This record gives sequence, C-alpha cells and structure tokens, in this order.
Amino acid sequence: MKKITKILLLALCALILFGSIPTGAIVPYSTYTYDIDGNYMKSPDAYVPYEVINSASIGLEEELSEPFDMCVGKELVKNTEDDTYYTVWDKMIYISDIGENPRVIAVEYDENTHKYSVKYILKSFVNNWGVPDEMTSPRGLYATENELYVCDTDAARILVFAAKDTDEYKTGDFIRIIEEPHSEVFPENHIYKPVAVAVGNSGYIYVVSSTTYQGIISLNNDGQFTAFLGTQTQSVSLMTMIWRRFQTAEQRKKSSTAVTLEFNNINIDEKGFIYATTSAIDDNDLLNAISSKSKDNAYSPAKKFNPSGEDVMKRSGFYPPSGEINVMTEDTITPNYSISGPSTIIDIALGPEGTWSIIDQKRQRVFTYDEDGNLLFAFGDKGSQLGNITLIQAIDYAGDNMLILDKDNDNITVFKRTSYGDELINVLKLQRDRKYDEAATRWEKILQRNSNFDMSYIGIGKSLYRQGMYKEAMKSYQYAYDTENYSEAYQQVRKNWVEKYVIVIPIVVVVFVILLSRIFAYAKKKNLAGQVTKEKRTLWEEFIYGFHILFHPFDGFWDIKHEKRAGVKGATLILAITAVTYVYSVIGKAYLIDPHPKETNVLVTVMSLLLPIALWVVANWCLTTLFDGEGSIKDIYITTCYSLFPLPAFFVLTTLLSNIVTLNESSLLTLAMGVAFFWTGLLLFFGTMVIHDYTLFKNVLTTIVSIVGMAFIIFLGVLFTSLIGKLITFIAGIISEISYRM
Repeated sequence: MKKITKILLLALCALILFGSIPTGAIVPYSTYTYDIDGNYMKSPDAYVPYEVINSASIGLEEELSEPFDMCVGKELVKNTEDDTYYTVWDKMIYISDIGENPRVIAVEYDENTHKYSVKYILKSFVNNWGVPDEMTSPRGLYATENELYVCDTDAARILVFAAKDTDEYKTGDFIRIIEEPHSEVFPENHIYKPVAVAVGNSGYIYVVSSTTYQGIISLNNDGQFTAFLGTQTQSVSLMTMIWRRFQTAEQRKKSSTAVTLEFNNINIDEKGFIYATTSAIDDNDLLNAISSKSKDNAYSPAKKFNPSGEDVMKRSGFYPPSGEINVMTEDTITPNYSISGPSTIIDIALGPEGTWSIIDQKRQRVFTYDEDGNLLFAFGDKGSQLGNITLIQAIDYAGDNMLILDKDNDNITVFKRTSYGDELINVLKLQRDRKYDEAATRWEKILQRNSNFDMSYIGIGKSLYRQGMYKEAMKSYQYAYDTENYSEAYQQVRKNWVEKYVIVIPIVVVVFVILLSRIFAYAKKKNLAGQVTKEKRTLWEEFIYGFHILFHPFDGFWDIKHEKRAGVKGATLILAITAVTYVYSVIGKAYLIDPHPKETNVLVTVMSLLLPIALWVVANWCLTTLFDGEGSIKDIYITTCYSLFPLPAFFVLTTLLSNIVTLNESSLLTLAMGVAFFWTGLLLFFGTMVIHDYTLFKNVLTTIVSIVGMAFIIFLGVLFTSLIGKLITFIAGIISEISYRM
C-alpha cells in the first residue's frame, strides 16, 4: 500500500511539474515565407502562442456564445521629436458577442498581475430620446481614444459609447446613435447592414455594409453621407457578355459587364489611410493574379485607400499580397487537412512600422506584410493545441502582442512577438528613419538567423542602393532573384558608364551601320554576279544568296527552283548557323532576361529546333503530293532552310543587347524576335507558294493542314514509341520468366 501511495505521489509531482512548464514554448505550426518561384521557405517564428483569453479567465459569468469581432483600445501619445502623435494600446480589449445574449464585453489588462478581467459589459442603454434600448446584433467594433463604435447590424445603426472618462461622459456611457445614412446616390430599396466601422483622426466615419456594393460608405462626424470610397469591380464571363447582345436596352441598363463587389472589413491608420478586405473576388480571377504575379489592384483582396478613395497600396513583393501563394494544389504545409484554392480574407490589422496582417479563414492562417507589400512571414494552423485556431474570425495588435479571435472556441489567443520578430520590426524602423547603414547591418543579422529570407537580401540591396553602391546592390538583389530592383541598380551603373564613356556609343552605332551597309552591298554585288547560269555553284555563293531572298522572296524562291541559285549545301549551312546561334541565344542571355538559368543540354536544344523543321518538311511533302504540289521534298527542305535566314542575326543581336538593356526595355527584345519570326513565317509561306505553284487561298489551306499533319505525325510517333516500349517490356518479362524457370 505504501508503495502504491509513493507511486501516486510521484506521478502527481510529475504532473504538477509538467503543468508548470510554459506552454508558450510549444509552437504547433510552421512559420514561413515564399521565394520568387512560390516555393515554401521555412522561417523562424515571429510570433509564438502565449495564453488564451476565454470566459473563465476573465471572470465572465455568462460565457461567450458567438464572438464576432474584437478591437483594442487606443491612447494618443505625442512624439516630442517632431510634435506628431502616435497611438499605443491602452490595455483595453473589446469583444462583440452576437449569440443568445447580444453584448459587447470590455476586457482590461492589468500590467501588475498580467491578468485579463471584465471591466464592464455594454448591452442595455438609454438612447438619445430617453427611451430604454439594447443591442440586437453587435458585430464590427472600432475604438478611438475616447469612443467605442459598435455596428448594431440588424438594427441598421452604429452605437457610440465612451471608452474613457471625459468631462462629459464616464467610461461605458452611451453617447449617440449614428442612424442609417440617406442620399440620392443609394439605389432604390437599398438595405443597410453595417458590419465594420473605422474612424479617422479627422472625425470621418467609414462603414462597411454587407449589402452595399458601391464601396465603403463615408460619413462625416455627424453621420451624414459624404461619398462612396473604393468601388471595386469584377469582370463577368464571356457567356454573360454574349447574352447581353440579346437583351433589351432596359435589361442592359440594369445589368453590366462588371459586377461590383462588397468589402467585409476595414481599418484605418494614423495618417487616414483606409485598409479594406474582401472575400468576394472570383477564385479564377484571384488565381490568375497570383500565377501572373500581378501588381494590379483590380482583383486584390486587400486594398489601401487614401481619403479620396484611390487605392495606393504598394505591391512590391514577389507576389500580390493576397494570402496563400501555393494555392493550385492541396495545402502541403498542413498535410492533415485537404485545403486548396485561394485564401478567404476576412480581416486586416495594422501593426508597428507600417506592417499589416490579414487572416485567411480557409486555412486559419495569418499573413503579415511590410508597407511595400512584401511578405514578412505567415503562420497558423487548424487544431486544438495552444496556438491553433479552429475558426479564425478577427485579428488585432495589442502592443507587442497579436490577438486572434477564434469563433468556434469562443476565445482569444495571445501571440507574443519573438526576438526574431523584434529584429524585423527594428530593421523596418531603421529603414523608415532612413538609417540605411544600420539597416543593412540588421538585415545581415536576420540573414544569420534565416538564410532563406529573400527580404534580407532585398533590404541589404536597398540600403546599398541608397548609398550609391549600385554594383554591390545588384549582387544582393541577385541573391533574392529580385529582377525589378536589380534593373534599377543596373540602370544607375549603366548611366554612370555612359556619362564616363559617352563618345563610345555613337562610334559603335556608326561602325555597326557602316558594317551592315557594306555586308549588304557585298551580298548584292555577289548575287548580281551570280545571275549567270552555272551548272555548279560554290557553297559561299549559295549562302550569300540568302540576302537576296530576304527582300525578294518571290523572285528568290523562283530562281532557287528553276535557276538552281541555291542547293542543299547552302540550305544545310544556314540551318547549321541557325542552330548554333539558337543555342547561343539560350545560354547567353543576361540575368535580367533569364534570372533562373537551367543546365542546358545542347543536343536537346538543337533538337528542339530541328524537329519542328523536319516535321514541317515531311508533313508538307506528304500533303502537297496529294494536292498537285510541284515542289519535291528537296525543294521543300531548301525553301524551309532559306526561310530561316533572318533568325541567326536576330538571335545574336538580341542576346548581345540583353546584356545592356533594363527590365523595362526588355520588351524591345521580345518585339525584335517577334519581327524575326514573323519575317521567317512570311518567307516560308511565300516560298511554299512559289515552289508548289499554288494560289494564295490554296497555299493558306495547305499550310493549315500541314500544321495539323505535324501534330498527327507527333501523335503517331508517341503511339509507336509507346507500343515499342510495351513490346520490349513484354519480351523482357518473358525472357526473365524463362530464365527463372530454367
């Protein structure tokens, strides 16, 4: 009996000891970022779970039943350095509960005991007309320094209470009701359902109504409507636009080729910039924006508006700030849950030094960005451990802590910022204060802790750029594959070089023009001399004849077939030169044009050029023999190769120029290669028409069918290869079986 008692006591002591271990050290999720290719990159934790605020911990007698929103109180503090004001957390947290007992709970944090407790509850009040009143469905909350704004959604109004003691009101006192706004711009039978509210330092009130599609409702301090801000649209399908063709004028007036989208949440910073989120964007539009790395704001789930309603959010990151990036497949970060598709963004919180966070209700995850739209970190997961969220509903910052409201578990999880998170905030502050030398040093320290963090290389590069160290900045940007900033730094390097060697540029241009004119003059002279009928021509004569074909395709291809001005030797030489220059264009492009060079297999690269040419020759010959084509397979081969004559020069020229152009100028190289391929296509088309003696319509038809024939040959090749592979596997299996039995 004594032994059993000792064992039980020992187990009890172990249990007590285990329970005393701070659970905040356990992090049940991964913190990560993404690189430029969208690959998941693990990161040190910027925030770790510390504790949970629930009904029991704050001493709430009637438990939370359906919390909808939360916000923290604010206190204005004057900056003595520049006489500006900034806000800090006043140790108050407000929670709206829309369950069986609709109310707002004000929770106070005691710095001495580090405990949270209920300070007061807002439910019943006496309204402006002296009539007893009560909340019906309090949803969105916003606290200024002295007032608390509550969206009483079902009652179509906003209630204002005192957040602090003033000369006129005591904490928790009812102040006024902001009724439904009225204006001629509201559509007929408009329904007003305020679900989120934010108030600027100027006194203007900004309201999100769940049934209002015209944008954010702007009210003055008296609650009078002033304007709609930030109207956003979503394109409609092609079928809808076709259907509009058959609608009457009245039906078209009521419909549109664009559908306006409603916002779902809102916040505002000290400078009056309004942050808003929406989850109503079409998934395909959002997926296209992510996959194309679009910086356009048309389909962005998070926006930043100035007081005029213009979206001024910076989107300088690798991907648009829209939550999860790897959305095309099931979530690999949370293998226990099958999640795919773009994020469902439902709230936004403003953090220190220009940072801001959005929450993804689909994945129970937080994504935090800097003021330029670069992803700093993402974390969160679904589960039951401390730090996991079952159904994320709201987010806000309370000093150095991040608060996340879990709607299903009726609680708030407090996340404390780590030393790594402190480093990020400190370096962002240094950059905002223009202390670039110190910022570069801090970025290097962050790299020591997180070598996967491309933002560190970009931060170092920006610091070096602002110090005029452009070449060093280019190297730093290159580590992060940041081509945009690399291009800006390179532009400065090029500018300095041009200022130093300005005389070189006109000399190079003049020499190039003279050399080009001499080449064409020599080719013209040789081709004129070659008009004499000969039984056999030299390889050089056949090659030079390509210059004549460039500008005289009809005469040129006619003479190839009937006057034997060119042959297989010259055609093969042109094909070989094209192949060599094509390989050079693949491996010789500058970093800005090809920032992710892959190991090049020369044989595969050459085959990627030769195979389409061979398919075209065979398919065109097979078809034209059935459609009275006069050209032989030899004629088709020679014509095809001579049609490639413009390509080598363009391959070499654009590859060389890729080393001196910036990212914005690279489109000129694309245009140049487009001209080259178009030129080649015209030569091939007219050459085919001449050698087969086809009319224009017949040549168009045979060209299209030849392309279809190329696809058919590829299909037969793949089918034949597959059958041969299966046959070899079958024979190998028989041989293996026989050898085994013997």
